[in-house]
Amino acid sequence: MTLLTYSKTLSSVVFVLSSIILFSFSVNVSSALASNSEKPYQATTAENINIDLGELEFALTPLTKNELTVEVDAWLVVLKERATIVSEAEILVSQKQKKILAAQEISSLSADSAELVSKGKEDKVAATELKEELDEINLLAKDLQYKKAETALKTMSKTAESLNELSVKAEQYSDKLQERREHLINSLTELRADKNDALARFRLVLSNWESKGGDGAELHLYANALSGTTVDLTDSNAAWLTIKGWLLSQDGGLRWLANIIKFFVALMFVYLVSRTAGKITDAALSRNRNLSTLLKLFIQVSVRRVILVIGFIVSLTLIEINVGPVLALIGAAGLVVGLALQSTLSNFASGMLILIYRPFDVGDIIKIDGVTGTVHSMTLLSTSIKTFDNQHLVVPNNNIWGTTIVNVTGSKTRRVDLVFGIGYGDDMAKAEQIMHEVVSNHELVLKNPAPVIKVNELADSSVNFVCRPWVKTENYLDVYWDITRQVKEAFDKQGVSIPFPQRDVHVHQIPNEIK
Repeated sequence: MTLLTYSKTLSSVVFVLSSIILFSFSVNVSSALASNSEKPYQATTAENINIDLGELEFALTPLTKNELTVEVDAWLVVLKERATIVSEAEILVSQKQKKILAAQEISSLSADSAELVSKGKEDKVAATELKEELDEINLLAKDLQYKKAETALKTMSKTAESLNELSVKAEQYSDKLQERREHLINSLTELRADKNDALARFRLVLSNWESKGGDGAELHLYANALSGTTVDLTDSNAAWLTIKGWLLSQDGGLRWLANIIKFFVALMFVYLVSRTAGKITDAALSRNRNLSTLLKLFIQVSVRRVILVIGFIVSLTLIEINVGPVLALIGAAGLVVGLALQSTLSNFASGMLILIYRPFDVGDIIKIDGVTGTVHSMTLLSTSIKTFDNQHLVVPNNNIWGTTIVNVTGSKTRRVDLVFGIGYGDDMAKAEQIMHEVVSNHELVLKNPAPVIKVNELADSSVNFVCRPWVKTENYLDVYWDITRQVKEAFDKQGVSIPFPQRDVHVHQIPNEIK
């Protein structure tokens, strides 16, 4: 009994200790989580401002919208700093240009003043001009902050030698400024490349932020304002150095040259793929006899063109063109064009139905709205028909699908319907026998189905027979013409008349008594 009591007491103590340990662990975990949750998120991707775009994409994927907001702000600071450096460098380039022009002006005025020194002693006008030019040189030297020029103007004896010396020194100073300016322009090209790198990464972060609910309309406007390179065309030397630096930079001309080469290589590859796919499609369709020639041609052309269009759109990404807005523009344009060209779309839909249900094919003879001819070709909008007198008709597909289509050559065999009339006094059995002989002796008349020759009508002036032999569709007209001629010749030889419309006039003489 004592042992049982001891074990119960020990179990209670163990339970209490376990509860205390678990409670303290949960409190520590909760406090740790709370401290972590209270700690604000710090931007990490902007620590390496030269991070690879692919790696940056991977790093941004798991971040939430709030975390991406911090990343956008961090990259905005980086972009703004680099844009500020570029702006300051551009200001320095502009200031250097002004100093160069001022130094060149001092050199020119000093040379002119040297000529006026000798005249100033005797010519009052020359002396006045000399004073004006020296005052202008003094002002230019102050604006230029050219200390040597200011000192020279104060201490010089205003002789021709001193002015010539000033002209030479000003020219040398101008050359030095030009060298520094060229070096600054070259450095500016690198600074612009750094700014464009930061701009590309900022846009990638901004795009990820927008995909998770952020609104970056204003930031896009800011990014667009910083994109591109400004070229001062009024300064030909600076413009050439800027363009040359851009062409030779890895992020400028060289990158675009590589992208253009990739673009044309991709187009060539797409063209080869379209040709290969077209040949494979041609081979597959040639084995299928259930498809019409029109539908085969449509599929062949469609396969090639669809591959070319898709390949071209994909290739645009190689020259850094965002195809998303392009596709949206195509969709919007398609809606506008669809509303404006409703009749054309109706022809397009009719063309698709004709291709699917195949009421006729290329080479078939059809009758449409009183027009008979051979189908020459067909597009999704119209069908080309050549009449027997070689007229070329182009009929909209909507007109064809909306009316009765008679496909004269749609079947392999066709019945020739002929009517022959004989006189009421002629032997019907003899006439029927003659027609049987003519039909059975013709080599193009089919034995099966058997021809039908029967008395069909007792007309006003003749007994009419129907003569209906069966022939292959391509032999229809030959049989029609041959049998008509042969039956007429056989009737003439064997004395069977073929009546023709005539009128009998009976004259009755009235006796004189009645008169």
